[in-house]
Amino acid sequence: MSYKLPDDKDLEAMIGIVGKDYATNNKAITASYLSKSVMGLEAQIPDIVVRPKFVEEIRKILLYCSAEKIAVSPISGGLSGGFACPTIKPAGVMLDLGRMSRIIEVDTDNRYVVVEPGVTIGELWAYMHKNYPEWAPPVPDGAPPASTVMGDAIDRGFSLYTSSVGPQGDNFMCGEIVFPNGDIVRTGSWALPFAKPFYKYGLGPDIWSFLMGSQGTLGVMTKVAVKIYPHPKFKTVIVWGMSNPEDMQDLTLEIGKQEFGIAHNTVMVQGGNYPLVMARWPKDKVPHDYEFYEELGISKWWINFECWAQTQEELDYVVKKINIMAEDFKKNRAKDPDSIKPQKLHPKQIASRLKKPNKIAVPYSFWESGFLFITFYTPWNECAHFAEMYTAAMKKYGFPEVMWIASIERCRQAICMPIICFDSTKQSDIEKVQEMNRETTEYALKQGWLNYRPDPYIHAPLTYSQAGMYWKYLRTMKKIFDPNMIMHPGRLALP
Repeated sequence: MSYKLPDDKDLEAMIGIVGKDYATNNKAITASYLSKSVMGLEAQIPDIVVRPKFVEEIRKILLYCSAEKIAVSPISGGLSGGFACPTIKPAGVMLDLGRMSRIIEVDTDNRYVVVEPGVTIGELWAYMHKNYPEWAPPVPDGAPPASTVMGDAIDRGFSLYTSSVGPQGDNFMCGEIVFPNGDIVRTGSWALPFAKPFYKYGLGPDIWSFLMGSQGTLGVMTKVAVKIYPHPKFKTVIVWGMSNPEDMQDLTLEIGKQEFGIAHNTVMVQGGNYPLVMARWPKDKVPHDYEFYEELGISKWWINFECWAQTQEELDYVVKKINIMAEDFKKNRAKDPDSIKPQKLHPKQIASRLKKPNKIAVPYSFWESGFLFITFYTPWNECAHFAEMYTAAMKKYGFPEVMWIASIERCRQAICMPIICFDSTKQSDIEKVQEMNRETTEYALKQGWLNYRPDPYIHAPLTYSQAGMYWKYLRTMKKIFDPNMIMHPGRLALP
């Protein structure tokens, strides 16, 4: 598959659509979009950056690029790093949707908010806090405020109440998408001209779900309706520590099964190991040995439960019930009962954790000059196996053994995130990351574990090599939506 290298005529065409201030091939500006970290190492510098504001502008851009066979890579905020960048040369047009930043509608009866792709989680949280303080939008917990609601959602990420209500993809009701042939399609109940975006599955077969996880390879999402949930005043965080991931997994699963009860109050359940703590600081400023953290009372492994309730009485009951269950697990079923203990948090620690959006995912870059999230979904009762496998691999390849794990939908699934801290200025480090990535992906697929955001050179090819019929129909649908194959070519092992 070949693509046209955009020239000055193409730049003039883009300027004619969006205006001279919003289309450029200036090398300093196009290079500023390059990133090789966060969610992906595979990235190229775009040839032209275009920043549309209106749906009709996007429609005209896609029609033009499809006719000229120019590749198009859409981004909402770009905070996923290399994952959002073009993968091929010529890289074509980077479609930066940051100017499409309207919060269009809030409906507290049907409990949704409609946003454009450039709306950041910081903007939406601030808007809701000011105008609808009793409601919480599904912002991803731990992501920086400059990340976007849509960027997290269409890749089926996680939100601040993921453990209670399910993955981020479940919070999205309906969407509007522009396809490369210029068609503007609304999904779900929104497909009807006078309907609210109240029902995601729509008119017969569900188009919306097919678009989820498509990484910009099918079209450009221009609006989405996302669920909002009550934001009660009664909240806290409790933490239990242990020496191993098996006890973390099994205790949390017992609590997660308390559905229609305390499991629904535990909105965010997440944990990890002690290197997750030290990875937040400059490498040469903190001790690396566990003894230092042990003296501070930090367990080798830990799990925290962020609890929300409508009343103080209800919150007290939730906390008491979790602690009773933890003590019973310690006494009767734990692998290492002596290591299991509550970890008392200072009120400032609790307040910091409850503040949204928080920035817990930001400081990893201080370890060295690069970090990469390589994230998998597993059944919850297999997350300990995943953690043991991946920390062993990180140790083998000389990387800090940083592991983060969170519950999805009351421990039905786990989102397991090894955080690879490396020096992105060293080609040897990048090569080691990719060697480890390939080795661990091959192992993970044999266990039936799914990569959260498959990269184009390791995850996607290895995954689809084991799911050939699925890939056949994915390609077939790609040809229907994008017959000239201009949308983010290379992603998902697609042309």
